[in-house]
Amino acid sequence: MRIKIIDAVVKNSDRLRTNEQYIRESLRPDTEIDFARMAKGFPSVECDLHAAFNKPQIIASAIQAEREGVDGVFVNCFDDPGVYECRELLSIPVFGGYVPAMMTALSLAERVAIITTDRFGILSEERKARMLGISERIAAIVPVELGALELQSDPEALAERVADVCCALYETERAGAVCLGCTAMHCMIDSLREKLQARNCPIMVIEPLRNGIRYCEHIISMGYRNGLHVLKSVALPKGYENG
Repeated sequence: MRIKIIDAVVKNSDRLRTNEQYIRESLRPDTEIDFARMAKGFPSVECDLHAAFNKPQIIASAIQAEREGVDGVFVNCFDDPGVYECRELLSIPVFGGYVPAMMTALSLAERVAIITTDRFGILSEERKARMLGISERIAAIVPVELGALELQSDPEALAERVADVCCALYETERAGAVCLGCTAMHCMIDSLREKLQARNCPIMVIEPLRNGIRYCEHIISMGYRNGLHVLKSVALPKGYENG
């Protein structure tokens, strides 16, 4: 099984190597992964403008991935930039971080919450929940008041802050599961779970990077294909595959 992971933003090589090690630890032995790295674009996707600029390269990378014979594509971002556009074009499964995380959380708890980056992220999460038709199941959306590029600067401090939020969500909002609203938050997931266990807080935390790729792996292993693709016969503009 081969999965192409498309980074939705421009990242440095050290961070990519860290992501790769973290991802491989949870995959099946027969699963191969490789990365498509963006050469240009915004270093984070925190608004529609960022997504609009970065989407063309994401889509071009996904098209190339299917031509290479990969079995599925994962877009490394909780905002799912370009995912639906790719699903219109490709027959192989295409996922981002958001839908798999929310579906996992909703299968575990009646009331779920999202921990997002900053206050602008609240609007984005509300909009995505409406589009997916799950707004009534969202108990709360809470920001940590950090931009996506700041999340990995101090993982231990972030874990402490998120642990405080998780405990409050469990006690005051009766949330049974919480989704981390950015794939960059994976940097502190082990520390966070240790802190929650120490506080006897049973809320389930869904980390969207590893969860999303495992979700994609499962869909592929079950033999499922993308059911949305409708534009297979549409000719793309000349040179588009090059981004």
